[in-house]
Amino acid sequence: MRNKQGRILAVALLLASPLYAFDRQDFDRIADFSVTIKTLAGLAEPGGLTGRLLLLDGTVASLRFLDPEEASFAVELELAGGEWIGTEEVKIYLCRVRFRGREYFRVFPRRTPRQPGPSQIVPNDRILVVARLAGRATAEDGTPLWLLEGLHVRPLR
Repeated sequence: MRNKQGRILAVALLLASPLYAFDRQDFDRIADFSVTIKTLAGLAEPGGLTGRLLLLDGTVASLRFLDPEEASFAVELELAGGEWIGTEEVKIYLCRVRFRGREYFRVFPRRTPRQPGPSQIVPNDRILVVARLAGRATAEDGTPLWLLEGLHVRPLR
């Protein structure tokens, strides 16, 4: 009897779910992988990036703990990217990424361990982030930065 009910439920769920394939155009409407930290730094307005998912890689320049409690954890990191100009000058580009939720509590330790775990992220780590634009922020030197809402993050080690 239980097996029959399980089969009926599985068939009903299968029939109720949308069974269509996404093509590249569908994907491009929700995500933009062509954007870099440098691209963001050059944007004055969000344009077509509003609401779209961005995949960014960079180095964690700093971490600021907005709420250190596990239940309401929030951290803001400064993500840096750069490029060489000639052989003697480096141009640095920055944005800020904010992560909220208890799932990030163990990812961003308050004290940097000697040997960070495989999923932990500490300053100077290279990371990969999936985020969306959330607004503007200002760097300590007054430079405007984009603020992003972080959705997923992982270290690149």
